Amino acid sequence: MTSVELDEDLLDGVERFIADRNEPPRGKMTYEDAVNVIVRDWLMGQGYVPLPDDDDSITSALDAAKVP
Repeated sequence: MTSVELDEDLLDGVERFIADRNEPPRGKMTYEDAVNVIVRDWLMGQGYVPLPDDDDSITSALDAAKVP
């Protein structure tokens, strides 16, 4: 586990993200859960983490954007 200090505006955004997902039966997310979801989503979108059920095809967004 790693500790990270967030800027106030980012912390506000995480709190809004948590509030939007505070629905039964899941209950309220922890900050740790929320940050993991947010970072995983961004990393998958940028090609740094494989998409679910697709372990073999990691291509970073920078590599994918290169023109042959």
